[in-house]
Amino acid sequence: MTDLLKEEKVLPYPKLLLYAAGVGLLGGLLATLFYLAMKLGFSLLWNELPGRAILPTWDQLRYRVWIIAGIGGLLVGLVVKYMGAAGGLAGAVQELHEKGKLDYTKLPGTALASWLSLTVGSSAGPESPLIDINGGVGSWIADRLKLSTRDARILTFCGMGAGMGVFFSAPLGAALFVLEIPHRRGLEFCEAIIPTLMSAFMGFAVFRCATGVTFGGIYDFPPYEQLRPIDIGSAILLGIIGAGVGLLFLGIDFIIQRLVTPLRNRPLLLITLGGLAFGLIAMAFPITLFYGEAQIQEILDTGMRYSAWLLFLIAIMKMLALSLSLQSGFKGGVVFPVFFVGACVGMGVHQLIPGIPLSVALVCMMAAIGVSIVNAPMSMIMILSTISHTSITPLITTATLTSFILTQEFSIVPTQQCRQDLH
Repeated sequence: MTDLLKEEKVLPYPKLLLYAAGVGLLGGLLATLFYLAMKLGFSLLWNELPGRAILPTWDQLRYRVWIIAGIGGLLVGLVVKYMGAAGGLAGAVQELHEKGKLDYTKLPGTALASWLSLTVGSSAGPESPLIDINGGVGSWIADRLKLSTRDARILTFCGMGAGMGVFFSAPLGAALFVLEIPHRRGLEFCEAIIPTLMSAFMGFAVFRCATGVTFGGIYDFPPYEQLRPIDIGSAILLGIIGAGVGLLFLGIDFIIQRLVTPLRNRPLLLITLGGLAFGLIAMAFPITLFYGEAQIQEILDTGMRYSAWLLFLIAIMKMLALSLSLQSGFKGGVVFPVFFVGACVGMGVHQLIPGIPLSVALVCMMAAIGVSIVNAPMSMIMILSTISHTSITPLITTATLTSFILTQEFSIVPTQQCRQDLH
């Protein structure tokens, strides 16, 4: 690595931090605009129009969700066909390793396809589109400045971090997330930590000042007053269960991938059928519609009214809807959908084992399932500590590490690898 840095002209560190702040400001603005457009789409399609002449009331609309989702899938497919779109999280990771930056030529198509995917109720979340869009902006700025491969990669991470700073409302967790995602066994682009953190904070600050909203930080977890030694054992158990649930999702995703392979050469038909499929699931289980951010609070508020087995069934249906969304071609990520699954399973485990405090069951399960799917342990700990109770942080760490140890060879991102410029 030392020889490589000697061959390339590296930016002075103060100048790099200045560029990182600028990327963070721009990335925060773009992510804020995307968030507002997303909320506007939700409001128009699902709140304002139902009850008017254009659409029926929600009670009637519930039984026509599959039609909306199918039409939405067709629209997403047309956007991707004629405007192009980024290849999602796995594609972004591959580009970072191979080129040190992201392809930004398809940003308009990526933004529109992602917005449509979210608006029509897809289970895939917004973090992957924000990584594609903001990371692409960071790469575009680096190209305009004619930066070295090393500095271009850092500014790309900065753009990604700015988007995640908005999405998670936890700047440190956001920075760690985008730096852990390219690898399967921990963060390796250490030189990008502080610049990415700078951008993540600037993105968070722009969003917070512009909207007053704490995106992803709206949850009201039950109180947890004091850590008990027995809860450490509970966290280990939750980590084991969470690892099993994560592997179950990866198995479901593998099966869906194999089933839809014959339709890959007919993408418009595939994505339309994918929309119809998750729309039909939403008819029977309305709580599985959308990517899960708001629905997590619904589980916190009403989950104790459901039986443990119904909660487990909802979790399975959500995993199926998420896999159908991703494998059929809808644009999005897995983080908040997986957190929703964790909330359902955690609530169910608490009902079966009441001795495990509810907050511990909920948050540890969210962390354990999340890390088993994306292999990002440090960011899972930081993000979930931020949106829950910091007093649970040692238990979140225990559950996360337990799950990570059991599942480190598996991931939803097959392009994760060691950084190549060290070998």
